[in-house]
This record gives sequence, C-alpha cells and structure tokens, in this order.
Amino acid sequence: MLAPRKPVEPLEEASGKKKKTGFFKWRWRPRFIEPLGFSLRLNLWYAAFFVLGAFILFGLAYFLLVRQLSQRDRDIVRAQLDALRASYVQGGAAALQLHFKDQNEWEKASTFLEVRSTSQQLVFFHTPSNPTDQAILKQIPESQTNKTDWISLPSGEQNMVWTIASTQLPDGCIMHLGRTTDDTLKRFRTIFLFAIVPMVAFGFCCGAFITYRALGPIREIIAAVLSIIKTGDMSARVPDPQTRDEINELVTLFNRMLERNEALIGAMRDSLDNVAHDLRTPLTRLQGGAQLALQNEDPEQIKEALADAVEEAERLNAMLCTIMDISEVQAGALKLDLETFALEPVITLLLELYEDVAQEKNISIVAHIDPAGEITADRNRLQLLLSNLLDNAIKYTPEGGRVMIDATFAPQEVQIRVRDTGIGIDPGDLPRIWDRLYRGDIGLGLSLVKAFVEAHAGTVTATSEAGQGSMFTVTFPRSVPVQGKKSSSP
Repeated sequence: MLAPRKPVEPLEEASGKKKKTGFFKWRWRPRFIEPLGFSLRLNLWYAAFFVLGAFILFGLAYFLLVRQLSQRDRDIVRAQLDALRASYVQGGAAALQLHFKDQNEWEKASTFLEVRSTSQQLVFFHTPSNPTDQAILKQIPESQTNKTDWISLPSGEQNMVWTIASTQLPDGCIMHLGRTTDDTLKRFRTIFLFAIVPMVAFGFCCGAFITYRALGPIREIIAAVLSIIKTGDMSARVPDPQTRDEINELVTLFNRMLERNEALIGAMRDSLDNVAHDLRTPLTRLQGGAQLALQNEDPEQIKEALADAVEEAERLNAMLCTIMDISEVQAGALKLDLETFALEPVITLLLELYEDVAQEKNISIVAHIDPAGEITADRNRLQLLLSNLLDNAIKYTPEGGRVMIDATFAPQEVQIRVRDTGIGIDPGDLPRIWDRLYRGDIGLGLSLVKAFVEAHAGTVTATSEAGQGSMFTVTFPRSVPVQGKKSSSP
C-alpha cells in the first residue's frame, strides 16, 4: 500500500524545489568540527599541497634515476656484448665456450647468451640454471635484426631484472646477451609507498601546527568580539601578534576600529545627553506656555503665553534643523545652490542683524571687506555659517570688547577671518570643537560651520589663547568642484 503523498505548496510545485524547512534545513555536523571548520579545511589544503609536492619530487627523482640506472645497465651490457661479439668473430662458438669456462659461478648465473643462425638454429646457448629464469628467457622474440634491440624482463631472483641486448653478427647470426641487474627502481617505489603514510601524517601535523599559529590572531579577534557582545565593554582589545604581516595589520586595524567605535559611542552618549538637555528646556517652556494659556482667561496673557510657546517652538525647530543639516552634509546628501556674488553686502547685512546685540554689550564690530571681492557659494548657507561664527564671537566677548571680520581674495581661494577679544577656547576643547558629537560649551554651531564649509570643498581652522580671544579662518575655493561633498569628520 502506497503512503499518502505529502501536499506540496504551490511555490514548491512551480519551482520544482523543496522548501528548506524542518528536516531539510537541518544538516548533521560533528560538534568538534564546527569550531575548527576553517582551520580543518586550511590544514587539509596544506597537507594536500605538501603531499602533492612530495609526489612531484618523487616523480622527478624517479625519472632521473630511471635514466641514470638504465644508462648504466645498458653500458655494462653493451660493453660485454661487444666483447663477446669480438670473441665470436675471432673463434666462433668455441671461443664463447672458452669464455664461459673461465667465468666464476656468479658470472655464469647472471649472464644469458644465445647465438642463432639465420634459420633460427642454435649455434651457441648459455642460460642460468634457475628454472624460473629459463622460462622467462624463452620470451625473447626469435627475430633477426641489424641493430641492437633492448629488452627488459623480470628475473627469478628478488629485486633483480634481466637487461637483454641483441645484435647481428658478420655471418648473419643473431646474438642475444642478457645480464641480471639490481632492480633499484622497484625498491625505490617500495620505499616511497611505505614512506608516503608517515609523510602524509607529518604534513597534516605540520599543517595543523602552522594553521593553529597562523589563526591565533583570528581567534583573539573572535574572543574580543564575543566579549564585547556579551559584556558590552568596548575596551576589549586584541593582543598584537608582532608578526609584521597581513595578520598583524588586520589586528592593528581591528583595534583601531574598536578605539574609534569606543570614542564614537562615548561621544554619542555625551552628545545625546547634551541634546536631551537642550531639548528639555524649550520643551518645558513650550509646555509651560501652553498650560499658562489654557489656565488664563485674559486675552493679553493668553496671547503672550502663545507667543512665548511659538518662540520656543521655533528655537526647537532650529536646533533640529541644525542637527539634520549636519547629518545631510556628512551623508553627502546636501544640495548646494551655488552662485557667484559679492561678499561685502552679505557681511554688511550680518552686521546690521547683530548691531543691537553688540551695542547692548558695548562691543564694536569692524569689517574690512573689498567691495569688489566675489565668492562662489550657497548664499543662504554662507550667511548661516558666518552668523554662527559672529554669534559665538559676540557671545564669548566681554563688554567693551571687539570683533573683527576681514577677507582675502586670492586667485584660487577666498579666506574669511572672524577674530574677537573674548575669553578664548579651553585648550582641551580646541582640538575637538568641530566634532559633531562633541559640544562642550560651544553648542552645535561650530559643527554646522564645519559641515557647510566642507560641503563647499573648503576648510575651517581655529586658533585661540585663553583670555586673548579666538580667530576662525574659513577658506573657500574659487570654484566648488563637488557639491554636497561628504564631510571627513567622524
């Protein structure tokens, strides 16, 4: 009886493939191989190449040995064949009989000689007494030739082989001479076959040792990542292997990445704390103004409370827009509306906007701008970044101080400098005032300045001395090569 057919989903029927769920998704794998999967594969590859190299060396050595031994054996047989041929020419079969009579037993047992006439009749015959060799030597082809033919036949003795040569005599007879020679090649093959097993084991052990040493830094990286995932502690680092190779470079870059991530996460926490604090104040005021408007019946007080709420909402919106603008610049998504215009009217408008604030603190603002000087930039964003610099200069300059703005127009760039006689910037804050995640006491304004300047492919620098004031230098190229250039700040 047939088992009921398991229903197949429409997608499976259409594609002809089984969905990998349940049993089909599970594959058995030994637990001891899982953590060493890559190591084991690398080890096997090393062992395979090691054994392949051994086989190649064996093949080369075997080839050279075959040529050398074969040539040696043939030289011996050829020399004896020439000597016996000369004896036969001088004295015939009697001379050959006399030759073997004078030989010792080993020479007689290791030499085969026969002379056949043109009619295949035996003229002279000498064969070893070993019946096995006699049967083997009968395999010599009974043919006539006018040149030397080489024949190799196995011997009845262990590790020996017959090397046989034939030549034609002056009377037309054929002489076959054979000698047993040591089968060194057979022993060489046997030794190699016995040696290949320990050679493979040795290669595998060497591969395991090298792989274990080579992948040590990788294991350290895995341990560091697992520690960070488990504990959340970003201070974990991988020990330097001190190998001065690609692995060492990987470890160095990995540690550097961890350091930057740790600094970034720490800065993000500080930034979020600062942003949360800055958002809390306008939100509290906004909530208080709305509650006051709801609780009051006096139209004038309601109107004043709503006006305060709108003002706080605008401040909150400006702060969020600033953060979004910085993010757009650093993501390369900010589009610039570039135009070429005179810089002096823009500075004049800014001075008019901040004139009342400066007068309240008895601060004088002096500008030296060439009326004919032009700049290529996004006008609105240029005004915004300059207003941030001017606002900071006035804010941190005490009463009776001075703020100066000047510009230099060179063929390739335009430099705008904003100087003040204020309190200056703390030396600990100066290297990091442009970092969008580091605000200190300066706020998000300078981060926005740097973002807009770099969007114009320009640069901005700051110098400051405590109690002596600060100077910000903004450099714009005459032509912006790329709009929306991605910021290099972290």
